[in-house]
Amino acid sequence: MSLAEDIKVLREKTGAGLMDCKKALEQNNNDMEQAIVFLRKKGLADMAKRADRATKEGRVSVKTDGKHFAMAYLGCETDFVAKTPDFIGLADAIAEYVLQHPEVADYTADENIKAMIVEKAPKFGENTTFKGAYNWTAAEGNVIATYVHSDNKKASLLEMSGNGVDAEKLHEIARGLAMHTVGMQSMWVEAKDIPQADIDKELDIYRTQAKNEGKADDMIEKMLPGKIKKFAKETCLLEQPTIKDNKKTVAAYLEEESKNLGGELKVVRFVRF
Repeated sequence: MSLAEDIKVLREKTGAGLMDCKKALEQNNNDMEQAIVFLRKKGLADMAKRADRATKEGRVSVKTDGKHFAMAYLGCETDFVAKTPDFIGLADAIAEYVLQHPEVADYTADENIKAMIVEKAPKFGENTTFKGAYNWTAAEGNVIATYVHSDNKKASLLEMSGNGVDAEKLHEIARGLAMHTVGMQSMWVEAKDIPQADIDKELDIYRTQAKNEGKADDMIEKMLPGKIKKFAKETCLLEQPTIKDNKKTVAAYLEEESKNLGGELKVVRFVRF
């Protein structure tokens, strides 16, 4: 993309001003991720528009045979192309291929998927990229629920265990939580799942912001645990408020439902695009 296009994307992702975005890109060799960190350190980026939660133009396709669940994301430059029958057909074909080949370790490196895209992409007249795919099978007694948002650009797979809870009810709860992960842009199941690298990144940003505000070092260090706790509440599924009741966390909701249904409900894992 051109610098002007990069600036537009960065503004959409961060909410920062035009010149701030231009400066951030120029000082970080047009690296989008580093530009976002640069803006956040200066307190210029809107936390609600975190780039690693954003979805580009394209289409997510989900397929299942009742046992395996496949989810694949095909990207393009414009929403117009994403809605064409040929593009939709290619996204579905890739998802179907993923469904039929659970043995593939890395779908982004799969030569068959690359060949499918090379064959069809010239028709679109746009850069067409394969973002990735997942192929899941539920453990014995667990359920996997899927959710695809109405724009077909955001979707989730979520696996739950229920210890004797009726499978239909378990699936209903799992689907609701799959929808939640998309709507609330959840990143991890719980705080202990946050990679240390992400924690270190947030700490670095918080320290820089606080120093720019003139706060003393000892005060900054006292603030950090609370900042990380807040970060976990914003990004971890179990610590986020439920969509229906913002005073109740997902963890509290599951605890209540576990008592009502007579079995321990647990989110095993989820992924989303």
